[in-house]
Amino acid sequence: MQSKFTLLFVIGILLPALPGCGLLRPATPWPATSTVSDTSTPHLTTEAPALPATPSATDTVIPPSATEEVVPQITSLQMIDAKDGWAWTNSGQLLRTADGGQTWTDRTPGASVGPEGSYYPDSQTAWQPVYLQSINISGLLHTTDGGQTWTQLSYGPPNSGGEPAVLHFTDARNGWAVNEEGAAGSAYYTPSETHDGGATWTVLPVIPPVPESNLPPGTVHLCGLCEDSFYYDPGRMIIVQGDMLTMQPGGSVRMQVSFDLGKTWLSQNLPLPKTEAGALVAPSQPIFFDGKKGLLPVHLVKMNSDQTFAYQHLAFYRTQDGGASWSLLPDVLDQVLAEPPAQIVSPNAEDIFVVCGKALCASHDGGQTWQAVASNLDFTQTDTRSVSMLDFLDANLGWVVIQGHDNYTLYKTVDGGRTWTEIPLHIVSSAPVITHIDTSLPTPTQIPNPTSLGTPTPEIAFDPNTNATRIRFAPGMTWAEIYDTISANEPMRYVLSAMQGQIMSVSIPEGSAFSLAVAGADQKSLSDPRSQHPFWRGALPSTQDYIITVQSQVRAPFTLRVAINPPGQATQNFTFTDPKYGGLLTYTDEFAPTDAVAPIDPKGTPLITLSFIDPTFYFPTTNLNEAYLVLTATQDPATVSTCTQPSANGIDILTGQVTTQHFTFTRTESTSAAAGNLYDQISNRAVIGNECVEVIFLIHSTNTGNYPPGTVVPFNRAVLLNKFEEVLNDYFAKY
Repeated sequence: MQSKFTLLFVIGILLPALPGCGLLRPATPWPATSTVSDTSTPHLTTEAPALPATPSATDTVIPPSATEEVVPQITSLQMIDAKDGWAWTNSGQLLRTADGGQTWTDRTPGASVGPEGSYYPDSQTAWQPVYLQSINISGLLHTTDGGQTWTQLSYGPPNSGGEPAVLHFTDARNGWAVNEEGAAGSAYYTPSETHDGGATWTVLPVIPPVPESNLPPGTVHLCGLCEDSFYYDPGRMIIVQGDMLTMQPGGSVRMQVSFDLGKTWLSQNLPLPKTEAGALVAPSQPIFFDGKKGLLPVHLVKMNSDQTFAYQHLAFYRTQDGGASWSLLPDVLDQVLAEPPAQIVSPNAEDIFVVCGKALCASHDGGQTWQAVASNLDFTQTDTRSVSMLDFLDANLGWVVIQGHDNYTLYKTVDGGRTWTEIPLHIVSSAPVITHIDTSLPTPTQIPNPTSLGTPTPEIAFDPNTNATRIRFAPGMTWAEIYDTISANEPMRYVLSAMQGQIMSVSIPEGSAFSLAVAGADQKSLSDPRSQHPFWRGALPSTQDYIITVQSQVRAPFTLRVAINPPGQATQNFTFTDPKYGGLLTYTDEFAPTDAVAPIDPKGTPLITLSFIDPTFYFPTTNLNEAYLVLTATQDPATVSTCTQPSANGIDILTGQVTTQHFTFTRTESTSAAAGNLYDQISNRAVIGNECVEVIFLIHSTNTGNYPPGTVVPFNRAVLLNKFEEVLNDYFAKY
């Protein structure tokens, strides 16, 4: 996840020994500060993608493509020269061209791979990360003949299950990689190196500016939500801090540089442009063209009071001494979105292209001055249209991929972006691709899947690295859902890291057979050991690992949702979309979907049941047993005609109307009691379109007289009802 603001720079030369190198990857949008996610879409973050198992045979032959088969759609590409280049399609194919993109041959290796982390220094050579499902680890594919044959190496750069490590090689044997893992608003970087062509990798002993005892050796911990950036090559390590978490201007570009793997750090405060003194800083990684010369792109943002952008600018800083000092270039680009498609053309780094507003902006003096290119192609980016890839070889020759409504179109220019011509894309037949498994390397020990982890005995000291499954959020995400199976009365443990003050919530929807316990790595329990709830929510007391223990009375599959709000953010929102009726129910992480059947008397069919999960409201400290919000709907004509009337059984009473920001609901209430239990149902009903919509609040509490005096206090009903009312107020239907 290299931060949410990483310019899509494709560089011709990174270091003198790296001619033609470039990172092949698609542009991604800049996530909003508060995450809003559809609960119907699971986020699987503890397991690697399901890929084909490693072939048992030494050589695997891929059948040739059909002659003149039209390419599905190219989503990203990297041209090496005017004729040779590599590209990826939206169907997962790796393609190679030798005629400037007029025709392509399929060079997909015998495994499902993607462009992330790949390294293509020339037309014949490539290193490609791959997940080896049969042994549950990351491996590496390598070709030296343009993808005709690939060698599969059993080891890849260190990777803990997140995005592939980003690869770089200086020659056939020597290279390095940077692995990035995201968790709860943090970003963790681990550089490693190889000296045998990628066959083995060693984590580098880098020392972060602020060492943390609980981190693995060689790991640098930064603030992902701040938009901090991290750069490593064998000559230097650079950290640039961002302002995008606090949303408070820092007044400068704050940088730390080390030339000795972190033994010593040089801190710098680079001045902002005079007209941008109040801007928020969102830096990208610096780009180096040799051992001394480099550029640092910095996105400068100012927000209006309504959280819209007052402006988005792009500034460049230049170094001539390898990063020890930097100077601000005079011209600042306007109307530049976060993560704009852009390119610095090497070897002289004089030619730079950036998408700015509707135009393509170009500099031919190393960023000193800029001009908008008068072009026949519209570079406007909207919610449904974007520039997926920009790839220039020099001041005149370039390619661009435009995405619109899930379609990708490839264009080419020979006059510096003034005139673009669409290129018809075809795959032509070729000799079969062969993947050779390097049997000279020892086979790695298989890593067990989460479901096969043994349960630690009480005599074993708890170690989150060996006794638990580590949860890692997907890039840009602040929550995850994990699917697993548990045996009866055999605890399963999960671990993740988070920062002091963040709000974490965990929940299991599958029912009362499950219970959760939450504790810190410091062995201090956060959840009440007396409670048996399948949920927990609370503020985290310190920056450390946190362990979630799941227990069940029966063997059963389950879903564990874990959400950690960005620092300083009290809640985050989720949205349920009703696929049948089109209603949208937005709720905070104070609620979680549950399979429990709420004891309600509904008029419609229940669509989603939410459980209120703040344990401070519940027994054993208060008399609250359970609290649910249930959305129901029906298009039955008889029910629609009597929707806003009290139920036919006559137990609920009309109490008035409630006007939300979208609709007016009729409210009824009913109360029933039995054996010291009180069930309070508040129904909010409205005819919306041609259906009866009902949002029900159900509160089940117990008479405090059932408990020893002083042990249980009444729950705060007013605060709880206010939580329910906020969800009702946001309900929306697409009519």
